[in-house]
Amino acid sequence: MNFIHFVYSKYNVLKNTRFCGQMNGNLLIHLDYCLTPMTRLNNAAIVIEDGMIQSVGGFSAFVNLEDYDIIEMPGCYAIPGFLDSRLYGAAKFDCMHADKSEKINEMSTALATHGVTSFLPTTQSCPHEQLLSVVEALSYRVDDEKLPGAVPCGIHIEGPYLSEEKRGAHPAEYLQPIDIAKAKEIIAAGRGKIKLFTFAPELDLSLELIDLLVEHEIVPCMGHTMAGQASIMRAIDAGAIRCSHLYNGMGALEQRNVGLAAIAMTDDRIWVELIPDGVHFHWGMLELACRSIRKDRIIAVSNSTEAAGLADGDYHLGDRDITVRYGKATLEDGTIAGSTNFLAQNYRNLMEHSNLSHEEASAAFSLNPALSIGARNRGKIKPGKRADITILDDNNRVKMTIVEGRIVYQNENYLAVANT
Repeated sequence: MNFIHFVYSKYNVLKNTRFCGQMNGNLLIHLDYCLTPMTRLNNAAIVIEDGMIQSVGGFSAFVNLEDYDIIEMPGCYAIPGFLDSRLYGAAKFDCMHADKSEKINEMSTALATHGVTSFLPTTQSCPHEQLLSVVEALSYRVDDEKLPGAVPCGIHIEGPYLSEEKRGAHPAEYLQPIDIAKAKEIIAAGRGKIKLFTFAPELDLSLELIDLLVEHEIVPCMGHTMAGQASIMRAIDAGAIRCSHLYNGMGALEQRNVGLAAIAMTDDRIWVELIPDGVHFHWGMLELACRSIRKDRIIAVSNSTEAAGLADGDYHLGDRDITVRYGKATLEDGTIAGSTNFLAQNYRNLMEHSNLSHEEASAAFSLNPALSIGARNRGKIKPGKRADITILDDNNRVKMTIVEGRIVYQNENYLAVANT
């Protein structure tokens, strides 16, 4: 057990104390180091007040310790909270049932257990009226302070404007040509909460769709596509500056053809999603991507389904049946259907299987996804930013998760709390 074993003379230490929620007054967390994420601060202290980061720096710079509620976390470090921008569900909750289920509370708790502080619930292709109902229901949960753990910070629309050839787990019968009038209805149902919209740029009216999305400050994301170089470049020039889950839902890398995969790894304007779960691509392809893509454009996502955090068995992805065997989720025909990983495992995978520095890997789970959707109040441990913080040990295991200053998860038998 990792209990604190030393006492400062200016305050008392309560060993093996567990608590949750907002502390009274200023909360100071003392750690081995902090990644902001691009700067490392050793022997770090983070002060939180009213859900915001008030100050951060070396612990020795803080005086009048009696003014703080202090948490000592030796052997641990802090990074900005994980932000998962592609998530279909977890812990038996499916985002496509948001209008019918309250299990989002269970998912919120499960995500926080794995270091996630914010997420974008992601939709699947479905009938138009159903999509409107789901999007409206999700819009009312964005930044919902009543959720017990991680909170949605927006919505990610995926489909129905996708390539049939690269539809993945999306039902073919629900794919549609781009319809600007219906796209406007989807945007209206989102009540300003939609942050990402994934579509295939080779479809007719794609440039008109991009213009509409940009007008509403929604990031156009290219995915589930067989678009050629010309269509992709036109889309990028128009404002489609994000690539959905690299290598998946697009043509393979080829020596005589340039498609989305090659362009995403070489065009510095594009934010690029990676699913480092060991299922969606070989570790060698992860290394290739991380060596090619501009480091501040790499975004790690989970792509998780309702099966995340649960045992092998039969589950759902939207209205489709999926089967999980040995942690791999597939349709009946063997098509990969999302993931069963949380971001915490993907973080460890990225640290192990890529050339990224610790700072760069941390940014891929926090700062980069936040900036990519315009969430500038998240993604940094910096005064004035929202206090969303993930704390891990030397083995990169989550020990505490803080959402807007609330401690929503803490590992058992770790914490010692010091009070004046």
